[in-house]
Amino acid sequence: CGLISSINLYLCLGGDVMKKVLLLALAVFALFGCSESTTESEVDVIIDTTQFSGVSSEELTNVMGEPESIEDYEWKIPSSGKGIVGKLYIYDNNKYEFLLFDDKVARLNVYSGVYWGYDDTTFSFNSGKEVMKSFGIINTYKNMARTVNTGVVEKYEPVTEGVQVVEIHDIKDDTFGLIRFTYDNSFYN
Repeated sequence: CGLISSINLYLCLGGDVMKKVLLLALAVFALFGCSESTTESEVDVIIDTTQFSGVSSEELTNVMGEPESIEDYEWKIPSSGKGIVGKLYIYDNNKYEFLLFDDKVARLNVYSGVYWGYDDTTFSFNSGKEVMKSFGIINTYKNMARTVNTGVVEKYEPVTEGVQVVEIHDIKDDTFGLIRFTYDNSFYN
């Protein structure tokens, strides 16, 4: 049908006019038909949490600088009951809290100012996957699932090769207070 219409149009309009119509149609298609979708909104990254998966304390301080404090962190592994001591590296008035075991970052907690009461900063919440983009997690595993959803806490796992678990806490309306990135879940199961 399209070929017959084009031939009839060619015969009616003459060769030169038809060439111009085809070139114009191709130009319009090239401009609009092949353009990339702009429906996905740009996201401001607060901190790229993917860079901290399993890094040592030395690598952490190379990226973040010297912490405001380093504290011993006593922890009991839930699955075994074994007690271990790790290190807590604290940055930016406790906004960033890195938990290290065996000199490797196992978890990162990121707090809003409202959560600790030191300022009025909040984190926006619309969906877990969108929140993760604000922390540098763009491509998640296809089988990532929301395993907890209480209305105030959401938990996602498995997330990426480097980030095993993401938990979003203190969800109220369209904000949240804490997000937790677990890189080595063997210390928390």
